[in-house]
Amino acid sequence: METATATSNPVAGQHRAPSLFVSHGAGPFAILGADHQVPFVNLCKETRYLLDGARGVILVTAHWETSQPHISSGANPHLYFDYFDKEAKQLSKEAWEIEYSAPGNPDLARRMKEKLDKAGFNCVLDDERGWDHGVWVPMILFRPQGDLPVVQISIPNGPSKTEDSLALGRALESFRDEGYVVLGSGSSYHNFAAIIPGIMGVPNATEPPSNRAFEDELERVAMIEDGNQRIQAAAKWRETFPDNEEVQPIGSDEHFMPFLVNIGAAGSDKGKKLGEWTLIGSIMTSYAW
Repeated sequence: METATATSNPVAGQHRAPSLFVSHGAGPFAILGADHQVPFVNLCKETRYLLDGARGVILVTAHWETSQPHISSGANPHLYFDYFDKEAKQLSKEAWEIEYSAPGNPDLARRMKEKLDKAGFNCVLDDERGWDHGVWVPMILFRPQGDLPVVQISIPNGPSKTEDSLALGRALESFRDEGYVVLGSGSSYHNFAAIIPGIMGVPNATEPPSNRAFEDELERVAMIEDGNQRIQAAAKWRETFPDNEEVQPIGSDEHFMPFLVNIGAAGSDKGKKLGEWTLIGSIMTSYAW
């Protein structure tokens, strides 16, 4: 398994924090100990070092979509148990009792808004927004001690969301030089309808078609060394990634947007594939730059 290391940071005494993309699994099952989530849990444990020495985390979550970026600016955000109604009825009571008590960072949220607004966005600070499971699932696995401040930011929706996600990442890159990890929480595979029967234990559920070709192209693009060329290749993912409509169905591709934000935030840093795991026959991957 390849690993990524921090590079020198222009801020004295700091290290340039990584741009990190995580396929965050299915709902709360990783935290509840489901067998099909064990490979994902193990991968997060093996790569926890990526957050060592960080000042905090800017977390880009697939579970918060807005036309312009919204930023959680509260000091002590609560948790959202944002499960689909049908699946929620089958979850154990433990799914509603999960806790994660890391602080927010209102000052960082304010500075993020200032930086993003200068880049052409019109950001909204949200003092009330809690953390959805796109935030607390990876954070519990990566940083169970809850000692790093977390600021949650939404992903763009709308017709230009691919370009907007890449631009959002570019605008966030400089915060890495201050020691803030830009953590994209989504999924490299998100044909939810194809895998939910297997996740929920439906008898005789069939596995989805292989997404290996899509993942191979994803890895190729992630590994492009020139940052501008990498962004240009990622911008054409709907045109060039094999089987993209089966892997990330149109209208359900929000879980791919954090990956694009991370591509934008990567700058000229070389990418590393942290690992892959399989969920009900579908391949999930994580990367760092």
